[in-house]
Amino acid sequence: MADIIRKNALETLAGMGEHPSAEVKKTLERHPEWSHRDGAFYAALVETAVMNLVTIDSVIAAYSSVRLKKLNTFVLASLRLALAQILFMDRVPDSAATNEAVNLLKAEGTGRFAGFANGILRHIIREKKELSARIMVNGTSVKMRMTDSRWQVCDKRQMSFQTVCDKALRYSYPVWIVEFFGKAYPGEQILEGLASERQITAISRIPAEEINAGTGGDGTGSETGICTGTRIADGIFLITFSNGVNPAGLKAFKDGLFYIMDRSSMEPLRNASLKNKSTVLDLCASPGGKSICAAWLYGTLVTSCDISREKTSRIKENVQRLDLYDKISVSENDAEIFNPEWAGKYDAVIADCPCSGLGVSGRKPEIRLRLKPDDLTELSEIQKRILENAARYLKAGGTLIYSTCTLDPAENEEQIRAFIKAHPDFSVAGQQTIFPDGSHDGFFYSIMKK
Repeated sequence: MADIIRKNALETLAGMGEHPSAEVKKTLERHPEWSHRDGAFYAALVETAVMNLVTIDSVIAAYSSVRLKKLNTFVLASLRLALAQILFMDRVPDSAATNEAVNLLKAEGTGRFAGFANGILRHIIREKKELSARIMVNGTSVKMRMTDSRWQVCDKRQMSFQTVCDKALRYSYPVWIVEFFGKAYPGEQILEGLASERQITAISRIPAEEINAGTGGDGTGSETGICTGTRIADGIFLITFSNGVNPAGLKAFKDGLFYIMDRSSMEPLRNASLKNKSTVLDLCASPGGKSICAAWLYGTLVTSCDISREKTSRIKENVQRLDLYDKISVSENDAEIFNPEWAGKYDAVIADCPCSGLGVSGRKPEIRLRLKPDDLTELSEIQKRILENAARYLKAGGTLIYSTCTLDPAENEEQIRAFIKAHPDFSVAGQQTIFPDGSHDGFFYSIMKK
């Protein structure tokens, strides 16, 4: 079975597009016969390779006589798969990972490259304690070597690249993102925060004690002490789960008693001070977290929207599980296009806009791989159009809540400054950039009054 699992992992990596996590999900759905352990191993192989792809590719570049762009697709995928195991996983011996890579190439009809791949992998294994890597910085090829758990520039004439290359390889981020964070937020430990193991949190209608008392699938309370909590509103709690717990498998989750949500995403609604039974429009709502927060924290009446049937279906699933039909109605709507029926209708509008997602790139590594510098400008224009529409949907005295899960001044602080300058009838009531750590994703929100 291990051979089949690796073969599927190889094919996923070989055909990897911009959304490898979606490919993992599809593959698991196609193989219901796999045991939980086999499915977890397949997912771990792909996810480890994707999470560490910048570093893995830089190591391959240092040992391969052929440029990565010239390598056969399956050869590159087999090297990535093997190095994910050799460098970042303890489950498989190095020799076994190498042999499997060679066997997979033969099975895929690319056996002529088996010797080439075998040579690279065995060279890397021999130098594993003082590994080499080659990474490009603004058109310059920089050779690095791992020494005492830190990447060091080999050529002293390139020492100006030391910090950025070390961070790019240690945290497996493209150089341009490392440089971007350094310029945008000097002194902040953003990559370190993104690399932190994130606690799983939830907004809940019952306290932690009740979740702990009924965590068994049969409700018998077969487990205890899996979460802690604090009251954040009347009858509403912030829950933090212990590491290793799968909250979605708990009885309280299936019974619709809590909704899994990062703490950062809750903050704009926790600080919005909305009124009971006020009307709220959530423009980019899927999967519905902020709509749920508004309904639970304040008892508001929410119109929860997104652009497609697929996205609104996700909102509806959560509304159904949480039994919030009396508080949340779901509508398909393109937030970039003005809807005259909503003009001046709502007490509050939530614009959790499409963004570059840099604040969640620690746990969603495909973001850092597909994102390009030009994307930031394009996204800023989309956000501007959504904000303009959101402002027109508000009543006088209403509350506009803008948020993103990114760390980019142009999408965040600068976006709000430009909006306020163009709309003097609005003022900022509260605003925060949340930097990532073990308890938070990177996040930004601004609460404005009309």
